[in-house]
Amino acid sequence: MANDDAEAEAESTVETTAEREEEASDDVTIDVEAIDAYEQRIEELSTAIEEREDTIEELQSVVEEQSEQIETLEDQFLDLSARVADGRNLGVCPECNGPTEKKERLFRSDTIECTRCGEVIHTY
Repeated sequence: MANDDAEAEAESTVETTAEREEEASDDVTIDVEAIDAYEQRIEELSTAIEEREDTIEELQSVVEEQSEQIETLEDQFLDLSARVADGRNLGVCPECNGPTEKKERLFRSDTIECTRCGEVIHTY
């Protein structure tokens, strides 16, 4: 009987060891799949980062262009304001760079208009 107990214990140990080896091999397969999925995710994120950097560069160039346009418009506006403020009612149209003048009206609001293109620059 002691021999039977020893054999049963040896068989259970062998079975337990075999089950652990099977579980370990299953874990290795899952780990390999997880590694592949992880590497694929890294590639996707790398691509997304590159696209984001390209977008940032494009936006920076647009901002630079718009800054230059804003500076040009500010210069034209300051020139227009200075000319109107000097009392001669002359200025420069921001659209066509033509001369502007102040139009005083009795029943409507006074305006500053371009004499070349007719654009109303400012209404009082």
